[in-house]
Amino acid sequence: IAEGDPRLLRVLLQNLLENAWKFTRPQPEATIEFGALYQDNQPVFYVRDNGVGFDMRYADRLFVPFQRLPHEEEFEGSGVGLATVARIVQRHGGRIWAESKPGKGAAFFFTLSLTGRDQSE
Repeated sequence: IAEGDPRLLRVLLQNLLENAWKFTRPQPEATIEFGALYQDNQPVFYVRDNGVGFDMRYADRLFVPFQRLPHEEEFEGSGVGLATVARIVQRHGGRIWAESKPGKGAAFFFTLSLTGRDQSE
């Protein structure tokens, strides 16, 4: 569907899946889904969970290094995971965004350039 640096894409997925796992931990039954859908003939990949979610008012802080959302102090982390994910997506010519509601889980969506070329070249 898309091409890219396998090592970086592994880091991207590892960070998103670990993030989903961390924030579903309070749930009696965690649901984490990875998949793809199509928008405008382009694949959009996603990781979705049924975790604690977050208030979309703070969405602009999600991908900023060392930024953590309010009430995240009960969860371990340094605030670099999603920033790393965003840099990897940008390096692959894509974009990333999130959708969530408190108590209803979160979904992280991202695209990758169909050519898979490093966009920093």
